[in-house]
Amino acid sequence: MSRTSLADQVLSKRFRDELDRILNQHNQKNHSVVRVVPRDSSRKTRRERRGNLRLIFAELRQLGYRLESPTHLKPKHVQALCYHWLGKGLATKTVHGLFSNLRAFCRWIGKDGMVEDIGVYAGGREHLQRKTAATEDLSWEASGIDVEEFLANAKLLDSRLVVMLEFQRFFGLRAKESIEIRPWRAIALGKDHLYVTDGTKGGRHRMIPIRSDRQRRIIEAAKQLVGNRLNAQLRWPDTTWRQAQSRFYYLMGQLGATREQLGVTAHGLRHGYLQDEYQRYAGVPAPVKEAGVLPADQETHQKAMLAVSLQAGHFRQSATGMYCGSLGHKLRPVKNDPTEQPANKPEGDSNDEAA
Repeated sequence: MSRTSLADQVLSKRFRDELDRILNQHNQKNHSVVRVVPRDSSRKTRRERRGNLRLIFAELRQLGYRLESPTHLKPKHVQALCYHWLGKGLATKTVHGLFSNLRAFCRWIGKDGMVEDIGVYAGGREHLQRKTAATEDLSWEASGIDVEEFLANAKLLDSRLVVMLEFQRFFGLRAKESIEIRPWRAIALGKDHLYVTDGTKGGRHRMIPIRSDRQRRIIEAAKQLVGNRLNAQLRWPDTTWRQAQSRFYYLMGQLGATREQLGVTAHGLRHGYLQDEYQRYAGVPAPVKEAGVLPADQETHQKAMLAVSLQAGHFRQSATGMYCGSLGHKLRPVKNDPTEQPANKPEGDSNDEAA
């Protein structure tokens, strides 16, 4: 039996119908105001945004605000929602996501700019600032896990699972990308790059360089698993995406790869690859490694961060910090101490002789 949502319980049918009309008209559009190439939102984004907005208005109703129409939303309602979410102890990421949905909705109803920065409503609370750089190394190596031994055990458990994990560690693929990848299509453009198209975040395609024999062996193993079916995906042939996802995480649990058991998740393999790539381009370990050595200069660091971002599929340098960490101001030129005299300046007052 289906579960009735809170919106269906507390909102009138007329209100829900009007909200649905607004969603049906606008929700398929990507509401980013900075995206260069406009495109539709993914089905996942549309589904989550619809659910969040329905919940937002249901919560307003429970807080005592009886809006006659979704278009009657005002700043006082946003303030009330913020207090409510903070009181519930929602995670910072969740609160930011809800505010993002509210901004989009206000833009749809002609009230662009009504939702201000989250700090305005939260009193500038520092804990509502999202982290943009990792402070903890989440790679498997940092947790003391022997990756090769783990892969050997995974191979004994399931031949497809081990190839999926290798795609994550040696190509930096996300778990979904490694499950959904179509090996033959991924190398159709040549042997020097892996073209990642399936299961990507936001539908963004990317190219990953193929440099090592290990990478080539992984691709060959994937091709053998799917046979000569050029459009076949790596996931288990008798499964849908959801079933394959469940099987993947079930098998990972069998091997102990959970936060509760070994203290890691599959995503840590991606961290390891991207940190290796940073070192390839910068010549030194990623900042999150805290190795005590710095890149040659700021430009070298920035180029490495950008290259890693492109391989990660984020296409913005700032996102690399969540995998590799940040150098902060460590490469900023140090200003001379004003109390020090220049090395080529003689000791004493320059006017001694004149005196």
